[in-house]
Amino acid sequence: MVTTNENTPVKKWFSDYLETYKRSTVTPRTYDQLLSYCKNYIFPSIGDRRIKDVRPLDLQRILNTCVGQSASHANKLRNLIRGAFRQARIDRVIIYDPAESLTMPETTSGTHRSITDDERRYILMTCEHHRAGLWVLFMLYTGARPDETRKALWADIDFLSGVVTLHSSKTNYGDRRVPLAPALKSYLLAVRQENVYLFTQPTTGKPHTKTSMRQMWESFRRALAIEMGAQTYRGALVTTPVADDLTPYCLRHTYATDLQTAGVPINVAKDLLGHATIAMTSQIYTHLSDAAFASAAERIVALDDARRQNKLASIK
Repeated sequence: MVTTNENTPVKKWFSDYLETYKRSTVTPRTYDQLLSYCKNYIFPSIGDRRIKDVRPLDLQRILNTCVGQSASHANKLRNLIRGAFRQARIDRVIIYDPAESLTMPETTSGTHRSITDDERRYILMTCEHHRAGLWVLFMLYTGARPDETRKALWADIDFLSGVVTLHSSKTNYGDRRVPLAPALKSYLLAVRQENVYLFTQPTTGKPHTKTSMRQMWESFRRALAIEMGAQTYRGALVTTPVADDLTPYCLRHTYATDLQTAGVPINVAKDLLGHATIAMTSQIYTHLSDAAFASAAERIVALDDARRQNKLASIK
């Protein structure tokens, strides 16, 4: 029998903790999620370290990788870390608990959030080879709601003028026009067809239903997980590094954040996003992105420099 003590590796302790204290108290789905958090966040960082050598700084760095993701996602990871180390202290495996002072990183509220830089990189890579790639890029580069993509027609793409017309899924807002991003244009030109609808079911050629679109997204998530290094066994995912709150709507939210970063005025963004009121747009624009802040700072410095130069010129 192997004795658990302060020299036990973190990976061994967390595995024992899940098996002993969690498997019989949570649903199988939750258990698999906790196991995924261990394999994708905790083990790569401190898995081989002795549990007595773990410091608060190590745990905070792990939690900080959730920056930009949902509060729910970060909370689940924090609760797992806290629970495992609290139990280690209760079982007298360690003298003090390094997880006591963990603080939440900056996260998003609600179910909609922007994708992180890492997610964007892997999503773009997955789009290169997955059948849902064009659909995903369409939402990312136009801000289309998932339901609006079901109505998208090839006739809505004006390649000459560089404009995409979106048919709103909201009854209180009409159709809207958005710029055709060069990255999206190249993809569209490569697969241009004579079909009426832009996105159709592969077997029937008919427009997508909500069910078929949901299945397409799940297929894309699986491919994304593999692209990100997920482990598989006999074709099934053992773990997944894909955040559980990553949904198609995150792509639309990212488009809104990109508009802000690009310095698009909020009243213009309102129309591009198809919001009924500017108050809806302000919920996104309220949180200034780092890039937008840096851009604003550069403009302020440039304006100040210009004014000082003009002042010096007037003195001469």
